[in-house]
Amino acid sequence: MEKEIKTFLIPNDLCKRAGIAGTWLALDQISVFAYEKRNIRQKDQPSHFASTTQSSVFHLRQDVVLFHPILRKLVNESNGVFLAIQSLISSKNADLRLELFKISRQYRSIIRACLENLQDEHTKSEKSDEKLELQNYITVFYSIECIWHLCEILFIDTMPGNLVLSQLLEWVSFHFPEYERNAASMLAENVVGLETRSEYWDTVLGALLQGRIKLVRALLKQHSSSDNSTYRLAEQILKAMPTFNGPGGSSLNELNMQWRHWTMDVQSKIDSKLFSTEKNLDLMMRLIVGEEKAWIEIQDKCEVWYAYLAGWLFFTEPTVKSFELGQFAKRAITKLRMNNQMKQLDKVLLAAMEFDIFQVIKEIQHMYDNGWFVSHLTDLLYHCDRLCDLEKEVPDFSAEKLRESFILDYGTTLMGHKSLWQVGLTYLDHCPNDGLQVIELLLPRIHMDTEAKAQKVVREAKNRELNNVVQSVCKVQGMLSMRRGRLGNALSWALKSQDGPFTSFLADEFLQNYIKSGRLSSTDLLDNLGSGMLVSDRLIFLGKYYEFHKLYQSGDYREAAALLISLLASKIIPKYFWYILLIESIPLLESGDLLFSSNDTFTIMHCMEEKKDVPELKDKLDILRLAATRNLSRALTFEAQIIE
Repeated sequence: MEKEIKTFLIPNDLCKRAGIAGTWLALDQISVFAYEKRNIRQKDQPSHFASTTQSSVFHLRQDVVLFHPILRKLVNESNGVFLAIQSLISSKNADLRLELFKISRQYRSIIRACLENLQDEHTKSEKSDEKLELQNYITVFYSIECIWHLCEILFIDTMPGNLVLSQLLEWVSFHFPEYERNAASMLAENVVGLETRSEYWDTVLGALLQGRIKLVRALLKQHSSSDNSTYRLAEQILKAMPTFNGPGGSSLNELNMQWRHWTMDVQSKIDSKLFSTEKNLDLMMRLIVGEEKAWIEIQDKCEVWYAYLAGWLFFTEPTVKSFELGQFAKRAITKLRMNNQMKQLDKVLLAAMEFDIFQVIKEIQHMYDNGWFVSHLTDLLYHCDRLCDLEKEVPDFSAEKLRESFILDYGTTLMGHKSLWQVGLTYLDHCPNDGLQVIELLLPRIHMDTEAKAQKVVREAKNRELNNVVQSVCKVQGMLSMRRGRLGNALSWALKSQDGPFTSFLADEFLQNYIKSGRLSSTDLLDNLGSGMLVSDRLIFLGKYYEFHKLYQSGDYREAAALLISLLASKIIPKYFWYILLIESIPLLESGDLLFSSNDTFTIMHCMEEKKDVPELKDKLDILRLAATRNLSRALTFEAQIIE
């Protein structure tokens, strides 16, 4: 089945005249704009479509039903179940089949809760467009729940001996509960003469086709003629009906023998015209023995072919095996003349009954749920070892790659949502072949409209050791902060990325701002650099210079002088900052206390002579030389006294 191709009209005259081109934006968006196609033989000159008028750019994105507020709850809850499966597999639980069955039930309960929420919202909604949209969602997820339930019966919760009828009847009853509801409503009245109700016989026949024999008997007892011989005989027949009680009960051979004797007895009573006076009872008895004409009569009462199939099997093939369902399903479809009226749901159910898992997966890909169903069901079937057989049947087929491809697609879809992207990551994490590479591509493309979101992205990248992503995101955020005049914030982003060149660039910005304004900004950050300053030499200098600044301002001149000398000797000073340090050494040289030794003074004088051609130092050079000479004199005198 091919998908319908959608056509989007671009409402723009320039696009119509010049042509269009498109480019990918973040994740799931395409940007479309006017573009004149050129070839290599044409001259490189401005397009004749160029003008001074504004151009339009159009953004296209996929319609994702999972992003609806109600369905987002489904996404979050199913994510927990998905992660539980992966944890279960890694733990190598001994009773894996039972645990996977429980997980399948959890998935179905989540779908059922989602359906109830959609129906509640549909009831409340007053807008026709919204009601139509919700009704479409209800139809889709009803089909999903119906298919999942059948796949659970056939592929996950298999019964001993592959007996499937009891589960099949339960499946039909679950999805068509109106007969049980009607019966419960009528029986609750506890009155005789229920046949006066218009839905009485439809309910009796419906319950009969679902194998609800006890319910049928209870309804017949409330008939006003229940005491006459015909109804008492029908009661006896239904009560004596053989039933299979599981592995601990009668054997299949015994059940088949009892069933043949029972149906022969019922047939003899029909042939004796014992029910001819009661048309509805006569129809019931003929259905029980599998009379072809009787089943033709009730075909119109069956809403779907699989409801007809379950009832027919109950009375004709009570010991049917799961692998035999396909041939009986085709027969039922042919009898109901539905071969050319098969809907998507019918095709998937038929494929499941034929045990064609590959076809089931192909069909459910076309369901309008953006991959939620196919990814989760395939993952579950893969862990149940149901896909391994396909590797023998289908050429070049890999169960692991099939599972991963669906989870990759689903996880990528979620990555396009502003708040579900972290859920998407958990799916990509469980794709062993390509998951990490896809995460590395997608994480930087997430729309980071706040710094908090950017920090989350960085944290997720660090958790997966994606250092390139960390550096890329931090650099972008740092540049944004710098353009907004927030140098301290920019430096904190650079430190997170451990990006040496970018950190050096920002440290230079700090120092240049200090030269212009005479004060250092973001002192709290500089005060707590710690080992973070080791990212780059320039940041080490900035940190040490800030430390010198603090010592000087606090009056600890001796420590400040020692740090200044170590900076001058370190050779990590930016060229543009030499004159600042030399000028700031003047007050320390002229201090009343001797702060520099003769060697320290020689270091200052050597630096001074090296940088004497710096324009900014010319006005201060004489003062600096004088201060250095005086300090040298004092230092030599003091050191000579110590030697003596």
